[in-house]
Amino acid sequence: MKYLGYFLLPIVAASLTGCEWMPGRPKLADKRPEPHHITDFKVLFNQNCRGCHGVGENVSAVIPLDDPFYLQFLTKERLQDVITHGIKGTPMPALALSEGGSLTDHQVEILVDGIMAWSTKQKPADFPPYSAPLGNAVQGQAAFGVSCGSCHGQDGKGVVGKAGSVINHAYLGLVTDQYLRTIILAGRPDLGCPTFQDRVPGRAMTNEEISDVVAWLASQRKNEFGQPLVVSQPAAASQPAAPSQPETLRSNEH
Repeated sequence: MKYLGYFLLPIVAASLTGCEWMPGRPKLADKRPEPHHITDFKVLFNQNCRGCHGVGENVSAVIPLDDPFYLQFLTKERLQDVITHGIKGTPMPALALSEGGSLTDHQVEILVDGIMAWSTKQKPADFPPYSAPLGNAVQGQAAFGVSCGSCHGQDGKGVVGKAGSVINHAYLGLVTDQYLRTIILAGRPDLGCPTFQDRVPGRAMTNEEISDVVAWLASQRKNEFGQPLVVSQPAAASQPAAPSQPETLRSNEH
């Protein structure tokens, strides 16, 4: 029994002190923080946003969130709503815990404040609004030819060596009316697509022209995906503009 006690003593001691002494075991200081405890904006952005929106000079799948010109149009309230609730029917998920995501309200606020900090200016008073009703599709086709045709072709089917089709059914089935409007407004600097100010040399597009172009693009949608598709009804030349339907289709828009 005397020798048995000597044998059991180290085992009992190890059980009381845990396994912290074992070689190769991570130290407490090396332990990764729980997801809900992360408060560093850069970490939160890289984990939740960078995969789709990119950062810096990387070409992103959708609108870059670090584009100061784009952020002149996007309001803090809109950004917070999208991060919190996502955009239904699109690849943009709800990120807030209350909506099934993984971020606390505080982490959502950190993301919103960090992204909006990339904006360097306030939107000028004469800029077109972020959202607006659809315009006239007939007039929109002509306006598209003037403002976008040099890269995408007069018919929107693309120009070899410049830019691809924007009336492709697969593309239009993945984007909302608001996404189309946002691209016209802010362009895609990472892809060489100009803003509404620079599409026509020496003359910015008017809000009416932008709404008309969106109406024409929306009128080109066709259902090829085997699921319900709400097609926006563009206004006729003698009718008032139809209300915009920014959330009826699939997009990763902000």
